[in-house]
Amino acid sequence: MKRAPKGAVVLINSNGRLQARFHWRGKRWYWSLGVADTPMNRRLVAGRVAALERDLVLGEFTGDFSKYEPQAAVTPVVTPMPRLLDLWDKFVEYKRPQLAISTLQKVYGRYGELLSRCPYQQLEQATQIRDWIVQTQPPITAKRLLQHLAACGKWAVHSGLLETNPFAGMATTITIPKSDKTDEIDPFAADERDAIIQAFEQSPHYRHYGPLVKFLFLTGCRPAEALALEWSHIQDGVIHFQQTTVNGQRGVIKRGLKTQAARKFPVNRQLQALLDSIPRTSHLVFPSPTGRLIDWTNFQNRAWATCLKQAGVRYRKPYQVRHTFITMALQRGLSVQDVAKLVGNSAEVIYRHYAGASRELVVPEL
Repeated sequence: MKRAPKGAVVLINSNGRLQARFHWRGKRWYWSLGVADTPMNRRLVAGRVAALERDLVLGEFTGDFSKYEPQAAVTPVVTPMPRLLDLWDKFVEYKRPQLAISTLQKVYGRYGELLSRCPYQQLEQATQIRDWIVQTQPPITAKRLLQHLAACGKWAVHSGLLETNPFAGMATTITIPKSDKTDEIDPFAADERDAIIQAFEQSPHYRHYGPLVKFLFLTGCRPAEALALEWSHIQDGVIHFQQTTVNGQRGVIKRGLKTQAARKFPVNRQLQALLDSIPRTSHLVFPSPTGRLIDWTNFQNRAWATCLKQAGVRYRKPYQVRHTFITMALQRGLSVQDVAKLVGNSAEVIYRHYAGASRELVVPEL
């Protein structure tokens, strides 16, 4: 049998599998190619065999077959970027345990609804997303939404969902007109307050809410605190605000207040007279006509709007009643710290939003 030339590699069948046979350093070697012996596979391993033959002829073979093994094609694993609304939903789920139900619904839910209408959903289109928000929303809404998107992007980077934050710094490019920077503090004057109370007391349809409206003007409490107030919370001349209704969750009450666990409010003679005039038909101080929790949205849209119109008072939201109490209390000489304690705000908030506007500026004689 004719001997194969130096460096020659011969393909053989070994139990149906392809092997390469050759001589090196005076010995016969076998190299299993890891595939079945078929015409197609013989063609596929031809390149590997040729590379081995070359090294044998040139004396570069070292006994290591790894360099002749087929190299798996390295395909970079590309994780697709999440879509805008999908990323927002994940962010909201992350924030959910940290937020009140009302905040989730009024703020995050509202922004989610806006983002669902955006025609640009790919995060690579962050610039188009920003432009769409700016073009379709008031400046203050656009700025706040972009601030929330920047927070969402920052969270996504820290969570390994994104490499960079596509919304970072976008909110800083939006300028809010001075008219939009106010916190909508537009209190009622004393005569407006009295006209509103009178309109409720004389209304054939909404007089039931008269005591509630007067109570809000006399205490400056948040509407949700008044709606959840129970008779058992009023003891020894003190109102103990300790629970609120949950906005967006009809009939639901939660323990604790917005900024504190509880708050005490002393009852003066004017307030005591009001409380004495209210019939105790429920454990709630201010139940609905059917004895349930008052539906605040329905109250605002129907009773409040109607009675303000009847009173001839320019429409403002019911929350202005709270602003009215704070402003009037400061004008009557109550200290910022005392007002803050009564209404459950910080003194800093009172200084920033109310104190400057609640008194006239007087230039002293020098």
